Amino acid sequence: MTEISFKTISIEGKDLSFTKNLKKTLTSNKVAIVLPTENPELRIELLSEETEKRILSLSGRGLVREFEIFYRVRYRIKTSDSEIWNEEELIETRKDFTYSDSNLLSKEEEERKLNEAMRNEAITNLFNQIQLIKK
Repeated sequence: MTEISFKTISIEGKDLSFTKNLKKTLTSNKVAIVLPTENPELRIELLSEETEKRILSLSGRGLVREFEIFYRVRYRIKTSDSEIWNEEELIETRKDFTYSDSNLLSKEEEERKLNEAMRNEAITNLFNQIQLIKK
């Protein structure tokens, strides 16, 4: 468990796919998730989440051999003593993976697991950013 200087945080904005895990990470570090009306010490507004998939390489026959996948989350933060929100921040993670039509099901599962790992990495990155903020 890591020390965090905020005891109450509100998570606002879009209900993104990692919101639940972010809340779990915060509560496991003894942070109460509260409503914005309860004057939290820190407010996090989740603005957007997106995934992207790009072809990295093709075989000699023009078949996809390798993909690059991205996961991005945009957010902004406001402390209780601040009148305005901080600048919008971006967390981006990316992974490469090989592709094969002959292993379609296993490759789809691999892609799903990579997306989940990138989402968890984004949560860790956001948590680390919160730790750096001082009251």
